[in-house]
Amino acid sequence: MIFRSATRVVVVLAATAAFAQSAQPGTTPSAPILNRPGLTARTSPAGNKADPQGLAAMRERIEDMQGTLTQMRVVLRQMQTNATKNKATDSLAKANLDMWGLMVSHLDKELQQMRVTLAARQDFEARRASLYKQADVKAEAAAQAARADQAARMAQAEKSTAGVPAPVAPASATGQSSDRSPAAPPTGSSASPN
Repeated sequence: MIFRSATRVVVVLAATAAFAQSAQPGTTPSAPILNRPGLTARTSPAGNKADPQGLAAMRERIEDMQGTLTQMRVVLRQMQTNATKNKATDSLAKANLDMWGLMVSHLDKELQQMRVTLAARQDFEARRASLYKQADVKAEAAAQAARADQAARMAQAEKSTAGVPAPVAPASATGQSSDRSPAAPPTGSSASPN
């Protein structure tokens, strides 16, 4: 009976260890910030529906690990009650129980670290979204100011050119008089004056 329980715990622990080792490189809190996924390309959070920091996947990992830890605690309690019922003073059984107790406490610490990391990432994502929103608001305000300035210049240019006759071309160095206006392109089908 104890052997089957221990086997189940070993299988669960092996699966948890394999799952914990499958974390992507650069996603740990100590990894350089440029190596983290999602930070190399600037995209607006409103336009990007994907999860750049993998927060949903991390939440799922935490839930899975919480379930695994709950099962391991139940098995450990069963093993402890079986050991107390049998009043076994076997040093091997006691060492086995101590080992599983240490593993459960270690996984519990890892789970707490994952929760802290998730909270930090959520905070980071919220601050990043806020900064992008502020930048988008500033860019939109600058664009509106530029459009208003351009419209004002166009209105000023139209106003200043409305009552003024066409400018006279300056005299060239070949001796043309200044009273002649620049040559107009021919309007008819023939360029000759006849």
